[in-house]
Amino acid sequence: MKRAPFAGMLPSGRLVRRPIRMGAKLKNDDLAGVRAVFALDPRLQQDTLPIGDFPLCRLLLSNDSNYPWFILVPRREAISEIFQLDVADQQQLWLETTALSQVLKDSFDADKLNVAALGNVVSQLHMHVIVRKREDAAWPAPVWGRHPAKPYGSEQIAAIRERLRLILTDDFTFLEG
Repeated sequence: MKRAPFAGMLPSGRLVRRPIRMGAKLKNDDLAGVRAVFALDPRLQQDTLPIGDFPLCRLLLSNDSNYPWFILVPRREAISEIFQLDVADQQQLWLETTALSQVLKDSFDADKLNVAALGNVVSQLHMHVIVRKREDAAWPAPVWGRHPAKPYGSEQIAAIRERLRLILTDDFTFLEG
């Protein structure tokens, strides 16, 4: 008899095995030919600049030139936690996060990358990938709330977009703007 995967612990410290339910997602074609529309949280819309799309995630640039701060948002509706994605989307999220992290570390000469999915202010699932350097404005502290955001100038945005055009794969589609 096959045992269910580990899924919890009782207050007594005893392990409990029970089936783990796989998360559900809204696929673009789940509604009998009606395409679901991906809606970005208004706070993310306000605070970021759109860069483009990986197969699963929209890539955004935080409009804060203190740090090269990128955000991946899975284009799935009503998802706030990684476990709510189906297994294939969880794997794709990690693939995209890892690929982005690798190219950012090399391209921006990062001393460290901060990668996190917090969602305390914006509940829509999103993954932060922040390039950190020892000389950045907040080092070694976290970037959140440390310094006021310094919006990018149009030339800086164009330079970042051009840098990314040289390093992102064929699986990435740039958005204009």
